[in-house]
Order: sequence, then C-alpha cells, then structure tokens
Amino acid sequence: MTAALRPFGVADQLNCYFDSAAEPSNVHLEAWLPGHLDAGRLRAAVAAVLAAQPAARACRAGNGRWRPAYRWRIPPAASDDPVTVTSWHAEPELDAARTSFLSAAPPLDQAPPFRLLLAAGPGQDSLILNANHAAFDGHSCLVLLRLICAAYSGQDTNGPDTNTAANAGAARAAAARPAQAEARPGPVPRFRPARVARVAPSSRDRHAPGYGFRLLGWDGVPSLPQRHGPGPRPTVNDLLVAALIQTVEQWNAARDRRAAPVKITVPLNMRSPGHDGDLGNLSAICTVTAPVPGAGRDLLAVVAAQTSRVKRQPPAGEVGAALTAMVRAPLPAQAKRGLLRLAVRCAGPLISDTSLVSNLGHVGDPPSFGSLVPVRLWFSTTAHMPRGLSVGAVTVAGQLQLCFRYRYALLDDDAAAQFAGQYACVLSSLAAGR
Repeated sequence: MTAALRPFGVADQLNCYFDSAAEPSNVHLEAWLPGHLDAGRLRAAVAAVLAAQPAARACRAGNGRWRPAYRWRIPPAASDDPVTVTSWHAEPELDAARTSFLSAAPPLDQAPPFRLLLAAGPGQDSLILNANHAAFDGHSCLVLLRLICAAYSGQDTNGPDTNTAANAGAARAAAARPAQAEARPGPVPRFRPARVARVAPSSRDRHAPGYGFRLLGWDGVPSLPQRHGPGPRPTVNDLLVAALIQTVEQWNAARDRRAAPVKITVPLNMRSPGHDGDLGNLSAICTVTAPVPGAGRDLLAVVAAQTSRVKRQPPAGEVGAALTAMVRAPLPAQAKRGLLRLAVRCAGPLISDTSLVSNLGHVGDPPSFGSLVPVRLWFSTTAHMPRGLSVGAVTVAGQLQLCFRYRYALLDDDAAAQFAGQYACVLSSLAAGR
C-alpha cells in the first residue's frame, strides 16, 4: 500500500458510521476576535496551510463495493475553497448562522474535510471551524487554527510532525492503537446491561433533526475546593465532570425520573510527548460512572479516583470492545454502518453513556491573527442520541468557556438554556466545596 493510501483507524471509521443528516459527526471550534479579518488574506492563509500540510487535506478514497474499511488518500491539492463569509448585526443572527453552518459535517470525499465561516459582526468577527470528526478531533482543530493563524500572520506553516503524508498516516495509526488492542482475538463480550440515567427530554418532537448550541462564559476558572485525606487531588476537568453528573441528577429528579447511575464519556488525548502538533483523530474515550446519590457519597472524590486511574491505563470497556470488533469484522463497510446504526437504536438506551464532557484544557498562547487575539474560544463535539448532550470546555487567558451542544430531539432551546444555567450553579457550589 502506498504512503498516500491508508486504512481508517477505528475512531475514523466509527465517526463515518455515526454521521447522518440528523446527527452530523463534526467538531466545532469558534474564535471571537475584537476586530475584523481580511477575507482574502484568510483564504490565502488557508491555502498555504493546505499546501504545506498533507494531513489537513486528507480525504476518503473511492471505496469498492465489498471493501471492509474506508481508506485515506492525500490528494496533491485541495479540491474546494473551504472559506465562506457572512455578516451579522445581533447575536441571534450569529446563533442562526452557527447552527446552519454546523448542520452538516464537511464531506469526506472532497478535500479538505473542514470548512471555515467568517462571520463579520459589529466591531468583532466570529471565525467558526467545522471539521469532520472522522478526520479531526478537538486538539487537531486547535492545531489547525494555529497553523492558519501563523500563515495569516506571515509565519511558517510547516508545523512539527504534520508536514508529510507518512506522518499523517503514522498519526492515524497512533490513534487506532488503543482500539486495535481491544480487537485481539477473544470471546465476544457478554453484556450485562444495567440501567443508565438518560437526560430527561423537553423536546416535543423526538425525531427533530440537528443540534443547538448554548455558549456559557465563565468569569475566570472555577477554583478547586480544599481536599483532605487519601486519594488523588481533583482537577478542573474532574470538577466539570462532577458538575455535569450532579446537574443531570437534579434535572431528572425535578422531572420525576427514577434515579439511576450517571455515566459521562470523557475523551482522552492519546498523542505521545512531542507530537502535540499531529493532525488526525487521535483520541480515546473513557467513562466516568457515578453511583446514584447516597449518604456519604463524595462525588468529586469518586470522579477524581476514576479519571486518575484511566489516565494511567485507559480501559477497554465492553462497549468499546464490541464496537471495535464490529469495525474489524470482515464485512463491507456499508453493511457494518447499517448494523451499527441498528445496534445503536436498539441497544443504545441500555448501554450508551448519559452525556459527555470534552475539555481542551488551558490554551496559554491563544492562536492570534496578527494583532487580533481571541477574546473568546468555544469548542463542542457531537452528542449522538440517546446521549443527546455534550459539554465542550476550553480555557483561554484565564477564562473558562463552555459550549453545550444538544440534540433538538432531546432539548429545545429554552430547556437547554435552563440546563446550562443550572450547570453553572452546580459548578459554583462544587467549587465552593458545598
């Protein structure tokens, strides 16, 4: 096989299978800039990055009818201009532009697998990145935005470890390694389904397509309560996860939902040291499980113990092992997509996690377009049903920004705003040690 033609990793393949018109499998990164970008200069910067970074223009090769896996190819040049420009005068117009722009994942059959929307507003611009999740994870989107910023500012766009097709393939192989370990021959996992809490819905249309987005700016970074006794010290990420668990519990209790364990998906960045600049889908996932509320439960300690353990050795859970086995099965890719989607519809409510927290962490040096330094940076990732809700977090210049992405089949806009407000109250309470 040539260096320019490589099989999808497990995560790449799954994101292709999950993508649909109702549930686009995409990653969203958005920078708010205190001024205006030059559209022509931005287009030139993106073109320079695409020319210098083969991994940024990777696309799906033509798939034979019976081929069991999709493959990546690196075309000699991009086939599409990914930049579009619009304008807005009030934030509801920006909200509508964002929702429309992110309503579909960029096609994988054309290069590049991302799109950029420059939304010019009164006194500020919003630059929104829409990346296909099969090709990029959240960290890759941040790397890509940095490269575009560097080109816009007249700097070098040949970032480390991303400037050859061989490195692009190596990065994707690295992403597949955790999943490949799960796929070693062995007995098919036997599920022992236990009830998992689902976020109580508010939507009147359980088949409504698409996502909504609720942006929450936090004044600073939540402080961590003083901890005494054994066990790992909680992190800000632990605090975010614990706040989501408690918010779901309170939300459901107020709607007379029977209590059940809340499970939160937490993506892990699997890049090895020195490879932070690798583009690709290089994340693994773990699950944090909180038992139902009870006397003496220290929620933050429960979360911190689990995340500390999985950071040392990401687990190969039953669901992950089953998904990996399905991806590796010697069946045509299209047949596996149909089987997977059928399995999600039938078994998803029993085995799918409740929700998701994805934290890009602290961005100490925000990607800047010359003198324009982002005043806000928002991030979100997919929330397929039956999960239906995800929380994306990123910290810039000592400010935490949260983006709640929700399926319209689960929550309407008013309920999502209420949920985000309730989450902020819980986060404040946990940070204060209450």
